[in-house]
Amino acid sequence: MTLKEKLMEWWIRPEMYYIKRYIKFLRKEEKYTDRNRLLCFWYRGRKNRLGSRLGFIISAGCFGPDLHLEHFGSVIVNPKARIGKGCIIHGNCCIGSNGGYPDDSPVIGDNVDIGQNAQILGGIRIADNVRIGAGAVVVKDVLTPGVTVVGVPAKAINKEEL
Repeated sequence: MTLKEKLMEWWIRPEMYYIKRYIKFLRKEEKYTDRNRLLCFWYRGRKNRLGSRLGFIISAGCFGPDLHLEHFGSVIVNPKARIGKGCIIHGNCCIGSNGGYPDDSPVIGDNVDIGQNAQILGGIRIADNVRIGAGAVVVKDVLTPGVTVVGVPAKAINKEEL
């Protein structure tokens, strides 16, 4: 990105500008968690203030590298959830426990695409390269890499069914 493009983005401040800043503060909080408690709290405060405007509730340490948040609006992630690298999350998603005891949270693989308004609930596992359709509610393990799951409750579909 050229200097001119960066200045235009700073001046106009589109939606992605704020999302990039949120991810930057999230990564800074993760970086300083064990190194410098003061900077960790500083970046956590900045992240949480910006997150309250964008609708994001994401704790440090949940995501692997290369997180993509495509839209702002109600993205809630349980602090115990573990999500791999290259995850793409669209708006209005919930990744968390199903409210039972013990408080189990999902473990999600690498390069998973989570569609708009998808819910991933409970102590389940999701394989790498899975696509979760918009509005899907995933409550069971998805152990086959590269499948697409849709529906309530979510079920794997063939590419011919699309």
